[in-house]
Amino acid sequence: MPTESPPPENPAREWLFKRDGQVFGPVPEPRLVEMLVQGELGPATEVAVEDGAWHAVREVTGFLVHLRKAEARARVEAEVTGARKLARRRSAVRLTVFAAAGALLLAAVSGGAYLLATRRPWERPSALLADFGDGIAIGAARVSGRRHAGAAAEEEILVPDRAGAEVPRSRRAPAGPTVARPAAGPVPRTGDLVLASYDPARIQQSVARQRGALAPCLREEAARSPEFSGEIPVEFAVGNEGRVVALWVDEPRFKSGPLRDCLLARLAEFTFDRFPGERPVVSLSLRIAR
Repeated sequence: MPTESPPPENPAREWLFKRDGQVFGPVPEPRLVEMLVQGELGPATEVAVEDGAWHAVREVTGFLVHLRKAEARARVEAEVTGARKLARRRSAVRLTVFAAAGALLLAAVSGGAYLLATRRPWERPSALLADFGDGIAIGAARVSGRRHAGAAAEEEILVPDRAGAEVPRSRRAPAGPTVARPAAGPVPRTGDLVLASYDPARIQQSVARQRGALAPCLREEAARSPEFSGEIPVEFAVGNEGRVVALWVDEPRFKSGPLRDCLLARLAEFTFDRFPGERPVVSLSLRIAR
C-alpha cells in the first residue's frame, strides 16, 4: 500500500535510490521526479530520504502522479516507435517492389531493343533474299565478267559435253576485264579474243529458278556446325556449255569440306544458256541464321 510518509513535496529534499543493488544519491527531489518521468527509474525502484526508511516508488503517494505520467509517456513512445518501424518496413517493401519492377522493365526494354535491332520489323524482307525456312536463306545472283581472285592465270576446266562426258578445255585469262553483251546477234571478235556474249539477266533467272537445290546443303551444315551463324559468300563460273565449271567459297572454314562438296555437286546440275566468249562469274550470298 502507498505510504503517506514521507510526502515528496519539498523541492529541497534530497533522495537516495537503489539500482542494480547499489545506492545512488542523494539527488534533489525534482531530479528524482525527472528520472521517474523519463523512465530511468521504475515503480519498483526503492527510494529513501537520507537516514529514512526505504520504500518502493509506487508506495510513496507523492510519486504516483509522476509514475502515471511516466507510464503514459512510455505508451506514447512505444506507439510512435512501432509506427516508425511499420513505416520503415512498408518503405522497404515499396522499395523492393519498385526495384523488382524496374529490373523487369529494364529487362523488357533491353529484350525489346534486341529484338528490334535483330528482327527490324519495320523493314520489308529483301526480295533479293529467298527464305527457305529453318534460318536458311539464299540471296539473288550477281553476275560479272571479272575473274575470281582465287582463279589461276591458266587453269583446266572440265565442261560436260552433250553426252555427259567431261571434255577438258584450257582457257587463258584475258589481259583486261571482259565485257558482257547480249547473246543475240553476231559474236564480235578482236584478234584472237572473243568478247563475252552471255546475257546476265538470263543467268540470274536461271539461278533464281534453281537455287532452292542448295538449301539442303546448308541445312546439313547447320546440323554439323551448330555454333556457326552468318553469311557464306560463294562464287561460281559458268562455262560456254551452260554448266558450272568452277566454285569458290569465300568463308575460310568452308573453303573445303562437306559443304563445298555438296554445293559443287548441286551446282553441277544447274543449266544455263550456251554462249561464246569469256565466262561470267556469279556471286551468291548463303545464310545460316539461328
